[in-house]
Amino acid sequence: MDDTFIFKNAFMIDGTGADPVPDAALVVSGGTIREIHRAGERGSLPSGRVIDLKGRTLMPGLIDAHVHPGNVEWRLPETVLLPPAVYVHRVTRTLKADLALGFTTLRDAAGLDRGFRDAIDQGLIAGPDLLLSVTPISEAKGVGKGPSPRNSIGIRNEVCEGPDEVKAAVRRTLKRGADHIKVFADGEVVSQSKTDRARPGEPKFSVEELKAAVTEAEAAGAYVMAHTYGPRAIQNCLEAGVRSIEHGNLMDSETAEMMRAKGAFYVPTLTVFDLAVREGRENLDSFTLEKLATVGHRGLEALELAYRAGVKIASGSDIIGPLQHLKGREPAIKGEVMTPMEVIVSATRTNSELMGLSDVTGTLEPGKLADLIVIDGDPLRDLSLFEKGLEKVLLVMKKGRIEKQIPF
Repeated sequence: MDDTFIFKNAFMIDGTGADPVPDAALVVSGGTIREIHRAGERGSLPSGRVIDLKGRTLMPGLIDAHVHPGNVEWRLPETVLLPPAVYVHRVTRTLKADLALGFTTLRDAAGLDRGFRDAIDQGLIAGPDLLLSVTPISEAKGVGKGPSPRNSIGIRNEVCEGPDEVKAAVRRTLKRGADHIKVFADGEVVSQSKTDRARPGEPKFSVEELKAAVTEAEAAGAYVMAHTYGPRAIQNCLEAGVRSIEHGNLMDSETAEMMRAKGAFYVPTLTVFDLAVREGRENLDSFTLEKLATVGHRGLEALELAYRAGVKIASGSDIIGPLQHLKGREPAIKGEVMTPMEVIVSATRTNSELMGLSDVTGTLEPGKLADLIVIDGDPLRDLSLFEKGLEKVLLVMKKGRIEKQIPF
């Protein structure tokens, strides 16, 4: 069977930040991008299946750097009550929808085990490529030694205190198949534990403990992503060498400058707060709503501080509960601060750089995996097309295999 595809008459956005290329042709063979031809520079094309895009947008598959497909209900105690088979089918339905939205890679920020990644890799279920945190690491203070379960398939946070316990927790997490380490370095909005009364802006873990996590992760070729909100927690993480700063809603300009100087990646997660404020009130308790009020409206302000400081801005949605299909809202919200091209780069090239995948995916370049999507419309003119991905993303190709195709 011929696995060569020729996409022609494409309006190509390659994900590098370069100007779009009209009337482009792209050749895929053996799961990788082999050739790219600009209008007027086109030589002879190989034989294969021709897909005439007729001016539609061709771009890299989207990458989401902060997802929770395993948080299928608004609150973890409700998720835990689901029978394992029901839980697994709920998650796999979300992963299939994510692929249909145009996401070809996801970085899970805790909750899924390696079985989901293996099932996708083996072709048992449809879904984006997964990079996993598996069991996140929490501070013992306020949580106790018996962490609450995250789901009904045995995933619980690692709870530890002191550098030695942190290192041991990192090693255990990596043995479970984690690609990176997630630490909770600040208070949460939706707490993982019923006994945790910390608020956003109240740091967790010392710099020494965070350094222990970074050192142990890096020794295994991994890195640390950190849940943060306030300046103190973010600065602790940066001092410790944390690579990926999540949320950061309460950051100040000094912290943004430090983030740029340290070369860390910033992953604002604006969609989850937008949805929680608009649609989550009936599903969240009073204490959670009180915490949400302190951070929910600060995300764009934090993004603007980081943007002006020249921080490397990645892209994540962080959606929890039953609204996972709205991951595509994130670009339009970021577009209130960043240009459309910058938004697209953040969700493609920058995310691939963050995850250490820039040599294989994230941009349309010869030699890279054929992770790409076709959009009915121009996202440089309308970023809301991504939120309408179930309709507007007409084709999804992952590693050279067509996973979705709506006739056009």
